[in-house]
Amino acid sequence: MDDVVAVAVSLADSSTRYFATWGRIQDNVDPGPVCEVVLRFASHCSLGADPESARLCGTLRQAADSGEAPYFYECFLAPASLPVPFAAEYAAWRAEKAREMAAGREIWYCGRPA
Repeated sequence: MDDVVAVAVSLADSSTRYFATWGRIQDNVDPGPVCEVVLRFASHCSLGADPESARLCGTLRQAADSGEAPYFYECFLAPASLPVPFAAEYAAWRAEKAREMAAGREIWYCGRPA
């Protein structure tokens, strides 16, 4: 599923935090742009250490099974419950999601482990 993706953010203390967001919004293939947007957003979250880098997870399961994303399912439900339009409506929807993500919205922090 590429409509919703998980992004792992590596922290300065060698731990990882996870975020859920829309996939294939900034670029159809290159994960770099979405990782950059999430890394920028991560710097405003209570992570426990400074964010250093971000990478796109190959599957949502990586975040869900990590033990470092206590609110993964709550975060996953936010975008998963919203319909992604098809055909002519998709381009406008995608542009709006890109603007919202760039502004720090439509990105869900999966929490800090206890």
